[in-house]
Amino acid sequence: MSVTYLGPSGTFTHQAAVALRPDLRVDAGAGDLVPATSAADALAAVESGAATYAVLPIDNSVNGVVVPTLDGLLLRPALSIVDSVVLPISFDAYTRDPTIEPHVVVSHPHGLAQCRTWIEARGLPTREASSTAAACRDLGPGEIGIGPRICGSLYDLHAVAEAVEDNAAAYTQFALVSAGPVPDAGPGVGAGDDGLLVGLFPDANVPGLLRRLLGVLEDRGVNMTNLVTRPVPATPGIFVFLLFLSGSFSADDVEEMRAEWAHLGASARPLGRISPLARMAARP
Repeated sequence: MSVTYLGPSGTFTHQAAVALRPDLRVDAGAGDLVPATSAADALAAVESGAATYAVLPIDNSVNGVVVPTLDGLLLRPALSIVDSVVLPISFDAYTRDPTIEPHVVVSHPHGLAQCRTWIEARGLPTREASSTAAACRDLGPGEIGIGPRICGSLYDLHAVAEAVEDNAAAYTQFALVSAGPVPDAGPGVGAGDDGLLVGLFPDANVPGLLRRLLGVLEDRGVNMTNLVTRPVPATPGIFVFLLFLSGSFSADDVEEMRAEWAHLGASARPLGRISPLARMAARP
């Protein structure tokens, strides 16, 4: 078994892959955790059978959904989300040699921006890196790297400080994707099986269609936690509606909703089981 994830080694997605598959080795040279350069490459590896799973970010409490992941899933109907995990986006500060006086802080521009208060309190200049993981991996003498907690053990670094981010309430949800249909309700790969992500593909753009499609959920007492629209490239003016649903859905429930949506003029495809981000972030 192998798991591919959005790399390089030491990213938050790497950390999520370890959380979702703790039985796999963590170190950067391990053959069962393989970094990918893009979401499309990670999903293509699962589609081709080169990898068993892909781990990708799907939703963020600050910036919203991760569009490349959603678009990649829409393009690959043979894949589905089978589990998910939510991680706090927390940054630690590292150095390679604690005996050397630091003279610069290095990280990705987003990491530097999210840790501005801690950096400015120390009066240190900054330098941008291609990623938070690369900043920690390539640390030189007298440099402080800001990155995910996994970087400490991965690159044998000394922790200068923990949780140096300005916003302690940022979370990202990561999806575990495999080949095959969406699993039925009940115990799944992990703890992310109490929600559903569904794609609705309308036959035509007509007035009131979205309201009627959402009425299927209202009639059943199903809560929708998010709605995302994505264009269909081959048919200008037609959009896919991605519904993030909260609840436990059996195979019969899904088929009944699909039949109702088809009657209203839209085909439906479940993309996977994924818990609402807020619910998972609240878990101990």
